[in-house]
Amino acid sequence: ARTDERRDWLKAGIRDALDRGAKLTQQLLAFSRRTPVQTEVIDVRQHVDKLADLLNHSLREDIEVAFDIPADLWLIDVDVAQFDVAILNLAVNARDAMPKGGQICLTARNRPGALEGGDAVAISLQDEGVGMSPDALEKAFEPFFTTKERGRGTGLGLSQVYGFVHASGGDVSLQSTLGEGTCVTMLIPRSTTAKVQAAESLAPAEASPCHSGARRH
Repeated sequence: ARTDERRDWLKAGIRDALDRGAKLTQQLLAFSRRTPVQTEVIDVRQHVDKLADLLNHSLREDIEVAFDIPADLWLIDVDVAQFDVAILNLAVNARDAMPKGGQICLTARNRPGALEGGDAVAISLQDEGVGMSPDALEKAFEPFFTTKERGRGTGLGLSQVYGFVHASGGDVSLQSTLGEGTCVTMLIPRSTTAKVQAAESLAPAEASPCHSGARRH
């Protein structure tokens, strides 16, 4: 019986190691921009329902997710799977930076001419966490750099975000102050693909508005 239990334990450990290795490889490929890009035009406002569901299943009960997305937001052309992973990585980092809970605010704004004369959509995720030091800010996008304790992070979350945004032709910036929180902003090019019919959708009922005092970037 003990032999069977040990065998099952080893199998579970092997499966876990393989899963972790696969995820690590995917993140490294994304960072090196070698992941095949399968893009489609999306309306971020319409995509909010899926994002809210994804985040609510990945965060703690003491974390509130709020959205501030205007109805006239431009469409973007992205790899949707990588976009969702990027949002999830940012949200998980925000969650870990708020051990006592708080609000994560996802905002989106049209930014005319923000990318070398081209129009862009700025998607920002602001937390109320512990913030980052200037030294950590300089290294934040480097692969394997993490401020988390051992075993709590691979240091590839922001690297995936960096790889995704630049593979999409955009740019990403990070602003943070110790004790006041962190804001990561992804600038994604406005879609030049033929516009699609998109019905306006309201933010999901469980998504409350961002605090009026929240910073915008």
